[in-house]
Parts: sequence; structure tokens; C-alpha cells
Amino acid sequence: MKLRYYHFGNEMKENFEQKPDLMRELRKLFKSQNDKCSYFDLFQFISFKLDIKLENWEEDALENRLDRLGMAFIEFNEFNEFSMEYGINWGEQLIEGDLEDILDAKLNLSYKDYVVTPSDFFQNCPSMFTSEKAALSACRKIWQGMKKDGKYQYKDPDFGPRNSKDEEGNKNSLYKNGILPQKGYPLPEDIVWKNCAELCAPGTKP
Repeated sequence: MKLRYYHFGNEMKENFEQKPDLMRELRKLFKSQNDKCSYFDLFQFISFKLDIKLENWEEDALENRLDRLGMAFIEFNEFNEFSMEYGINWGEQLIEGDLEDILDAKLNLSYKDYVVTPSDFFQNCPSMFTSEKAALSACRKIWQGMKKDGKYQYKDPDFGPRNSKDEEGNKNSLYKNGILPQKGYPLPEDIVWKNCAELCAPGTKP
């Protein structure tokens, strides 16, 4: 695996040895983003500051290596670990249990044991989630509560209009900021919200 990044790793080491200020500048860039550097900023630094020209496949390979879970940013801890393979010493210890390790552990956890936290909410809505596992965990908890109480109909307290006159809730539940993305999408006033029980034949359950 080390050979795959040989070109980049060794050129980066040579650059840092010749211009130590670049190493300090890159560390400062990571710190300015809470040690989670964006792809754009890192590859701009590599291209224009370090003057290392990467092929498209090399950029893709580096993204996969440095951001294994596809979080769209690169943690300094991962970059530090990568750097060590090429003899680049940032003078900082690797952090055990970093964000990638924590997320990796979450991915290997069953949804039945998964604990939903506000970080799982999409756009801060407790009924919308950023992962399937979080959604399944929340649904399981709701279903268990309804089963215990002998209820068969669930009304989401956080998503959808509160009633037929709630125009804002209607629009915002359909589209971000309640604004149609483009022509051709259904108008909010043409949408009627129904519980599945209302669509069933009398005397039947969904």
C-alpha cells in the first residue's frame, strides 16, 4: 500500500525538509479547521504550496486512504499517521480512538444496540437522520413504545404539518426552506398529508 502513494509521500517529505515553513503552514491550516481539513483546501495546498502535481487517480486514492469513511474531510490524526509511513515527523502522538475509529465502531454496531444522539439528526430534526442505522434504531424504539401502549397509529411530532392549516410546516417538510428546487416539482398547496390508516378500508389496519 505504501508504494501506491510513494510519489506523493516522498515528494512531500522532500518539500518539508527543504522548506520547514510549509510544514508549519499546513499544520496551521488543519488547526484553523478544527483538525478536519477539507479536500479542497488540502489539495490546493498540495498543488500550489508544495507544487506536487497529482494525477486524478492519485487524488482519488489519497481521499480513500485519508478519509476511509467518506466524511468529506481529512482528520489531522489520519494525515499524521499517513505521514509517519514516509518518515515525516509532526512531533505529535497519534490519538487513540479518533473520530474515524469511533464512527467505524458505530458502523459495526447493530441498530438494535445503536444509541441515537443529536449528532445523528439531519438538519437538527429529531425525525430525520443521517444514517440508515440511526433511523432503524429510532423506528424500533417508537414501535416498541407503541406496542407496549397498544397503539397502532403514529403521528410524527417533528416532521410534517401540524394540521391542514399549517402552511409553513407543509412547505418546509417538502422542500429545504420551503422553496421549490425547480419547476416541475409539486406545489405545497397541491399536497394533502394523510396517515396510512386513513387510506385503509373501514375496519382494516395498515
